[in-house]
Amino acid sequence: MTTYTLPKDKLPEFLSALSDYEIWAPVKKGPATLFDRLDDLKDVDLDLENQPVISKKAIFPQNEPLFSYDRKGTVTETDLNAVKNTIVFGIRPCDARSFTLLDPVFEGDVPDPYYRARRSKTALLGIACNDPFVNCFCTSIGGSPFGREGLDLLFIDCGDLFTLEVITETGKEITGKASSLLSPATAESSEQIAQAATDKIKRHIDLTGLPEKLASLFEHPVWKEFASKCIGCGICTYSCPTCYCFDMQDETTLKQGRRVRIWDSCMFPEYTLHASGHNPRATRTERFRNRIYHKFKFNMDNFHSYSCVGCGRCISLCPVNIDLIDYLSRVKETE
Repeated sequence: MTTYTLPKDKLPEFLSALSDYEIWAPVKKGPATLFDRLDDLKDVDLDLENQPVISKKAIFPQNEPLFSYDRKGTVTETDLNAVKNTIVFGIRPCDARSFTLLDPVFEGDVPDPYYRARRSKTALLGIACNDPFVNCFCTSIGGSPFGREGLDLLFIDCGDLFTLEVITETGKEITGKASSLLSPATAESSEQIAQAATDKIKRHIDLTGLPEKLASLFEHPVWKEFASKCIGCGICTYSCPTCYCFDMQDETTLKQGRRVRIWDSCMFPEYTLHASGHNPRATRTERFRNRIYHKFKFNMDNFHSYSCVGCGRCISLCPVNIDLIDYLSRVKETE
């Protein structure tokens, strides 16, 4: 693995050298740090602690026009060839890993051309989590605060400089554009930092046998108990890097309209409401249970992985303090 160092004060110059790309990065928006298109290099904010809006929307937008039409019957599809080469800079390793879990969903038997167009033109430049957050549990689910999965480059904060690990050919191409700013380094220089970061993760759960356990508890009354606290706001799904539920809506005027794909949530009663008026998941209990089963059983059955990266957002952002780790632990103990 090729490794470089980059002085921190040279970061704006490094990003400026990537002018051929549309850059997404964490930027300050009021009290929060959110991923958005970068207009000014000075706006980059690598303090990711308060980051409810995830980088997923760079590849899977929250609102995405599919095609437009008019009253004459003319239909104009979104030009996927116009999708720009994009860099997502400053992404956390858990969020980068989430795209490897979304890929089988959108690139399966019926590939999604909109997702594929953006995914194929997007490079992920991550920053390692030297200081994992209080509810991080990525190490319990196959990840790491210094994970490389899904990334093209990994930036490691080493005080006055970044260590850059080149992971893919795309990463090699990107560093080549800013080679004058980089100096050779050795991976060993960051090993102690990586171990220290892993040791800081205090929340853990053993998920061994969880899908099999869930298979035996579908009708168990414990789900009603769990769901009694939930208010159905959906923040657990909207803040989740691996959730992919969506709806499609037509926005129209008298003369024209467009069809738009928007994020949706399985925690909303309308999500499963049939045109007949029947709702197969009419209660919050059924919807809460479905979310857990999707993440920790159905996705394992279909794609051989949990649909979770252990980022802890659903725990930290829940307004009624529902703790996923606690609930999963209780599931394993339920008879």
